[in-house]
Amino acid sequence: MKNKYFIIGLFSTLVVLIFSSCSKKQSADDFSQIAKSDSSGQISQATSELAGQVIKSIPPPIEMQSMILSSGATYNADILNPSDEAEKYSTNYHKAINLGIYGADLAYINIYNHKEDALSYLNTVIKLSEDLKVGQFFDFETIKRVADNNKNLDSMLNITTSNFEKMNNYLQEQNRSNISMYMLTGGWVEALYVACKVGLDKKNQPLYDKIAEQKIVLDQVLLLLSCYKNDPNAKILHDDLHELKTVFDKIKIETVYAEPTMVEENGQLVVKDNSKTIIIAPEDVIKEISNSISATRAKIIG
Repeated sequence: MKNKYFIIGLFSTLVVLIFSSCSKKQSADDFSQIAKSDSSGQISQATSELAGQVIKSIPPPIEMQSMILSSGATYNADILNPSDEAEKYSTNYHKAINLGIYGADLAYINIYNHKEDALSYLNTVIKLSEDLKVGQFFDFETIKRVADNNKNLDSMLNITTSNFEKMNNYLQEQNRSNISMYMLTGGWVEALYVACKVGLDKKNQPLYDKIAEQKIVLDQVLLLLSCYKNDPNAKILHDDLHELKTVFDKIKIETVYAEPTMVEENGQLVVKDNSKTIIIAPEDVIKEISNSISATRAKIIG
């Protein structure tokens, strides 16, 4: 999946929709370096760049939303964070992390093509982005014009894709990479929350499996948060999500090796990986994950 979806998962943004497994792998040395910050709570430019690599390696919310649609679930706006709630967010932390929340909600709205709700959430996204002084990366007039012309909602969101990427790079350059980090975390939390709600309601095993795969993504999110260990909000968020990790540790993910084979694709011989990943995700554990992520989300949007 291409990086352009990464920050549309968030808007659609947070990375190219949470839960894909095509993310770039980071070495143990990279992770060790990323976890270091100085006594001021700021991170070095080198560490910021590495953190940016981790951000881009964390998968996206559009894949997950597609699975939600495939489950047969109907649109349910009640599970989303109401767009008018944004008025109460007064700190940069709450604005940034809920910008991620609203981005994932917008991705959910998108798959059901609810244009009226999409415009309301886009307005909220613009308001929060302007408060965070990154509004210059949102061409809202163009987005609204496309919507007024009744174009496909995907077109509205695609207009913003490259701007989200520019915004993320800009924040890193301005030593405000914590804003990107909070946006990413918020989007991931919301996508997981919605997936749990829908998965349990529909008793959908494919969604259970995709939720279980977040065990790996959560480790990356925790590593990212550890970059900002001297930031009180990051520490609280890290501790809350570490509680979630204790539940995810009950999930078993095993790889069963099978010898690769050569196959012909488009006239060329390529190596086919025949190994399989087996995920053991009992419903009772998914319920525990749902309860834990719901508690964390309640703190974020409350």
